[in-house]
Amino acid sequence: SATEINLHRHVCIMLIGLLFLGTGNEAPAWSSPGHNAIGMLAIERLQDDTRKRLADIVGPLNSTAISTACNWPDVIRDEDAWEWSKPLHYINIPRGNFSYRATRDCPDGLCATEAIKHYAAELANASNDREQRWQAFAWLCHLVADLHQPMHAGFADDRGGNDFEFTFDDETINLHYFWDRVLVEQHAGDWESLLKLLQSAPAPVLEPGWKPADVDGWTNESHALAVDAAYPPEEGINAAWEQQTWKIAFERINLAAARLALVIETLLTD
Repeated sequence: SATEINLHRHVCIMLIGLLFLGTGNEAPAWSSPGHNAIGMLAIERLQDDTRKRLADIVGPLNSTAISTACNWPDVIRDEDAWEWSKPLHYINIPRGNFSYRATRDCPDGLCATEAIKHYAAELANASNDREQRWQAFAWLCHLVADLHQPMHAGFADDRGGNDFEFTFDDETINLHYFWDRVLVEQHAGDWESLLKLLQSAPAPVLEPGWKPADVDGWTNESHALAVDAAYPPEEGINAAWEQQTWKIAFERINLAAARLALVIETLLTD
């Protein structure tokens, strides 16, 4: 019912508030500041007509609504009813393979790459009810961001860098957490500051129009970064490597926002 949906959203807003306080090493991709900034920047980049159509689904496109939607898939992932959705947040490609193959890497369709295609179709389908389309937008906002984080297109054998530990600032952390949270916190701080940095950077120039097959290419890009750039050099973390990883992370966040806007534009334009 509408009352239950509103109650669920109210709980989500409270839980997302807790996410901002920090959550140890099992952090969501880019952490909530990254998801907020990507969602807000994508909304800014929409045409007016598209923004109106999205507002019909999401409600007023303010920071609370976007934060709630774009972080919702992380809030629900530990609920029994959504346990099945955990694999949607990443895609693993076996070592020694450099391009995504659905039959090998995502045969059941439960991975970030295929979920983006699925929820794009759900958002575009005007015969779906508003709640279905709200959830589809939430998943799209979240998973486009996730997929652009290299550790979300990494390797199963170290769980996307979760099992790869090193020392940074006298603290033992894992590589997934470093990419998700530490880089953004070190160089941008909160989501408003990150958004300001992104707004002052040039928007990536993209080909007009989006098609589902494009997501395979995004997957391959992230995986290439996981292979070539995401792991620290053998002698450990140094300032040059840390600076380089921030440069990559910032570019990926900016690109995720631009691509999310393009997807929404494509889906909600007549």
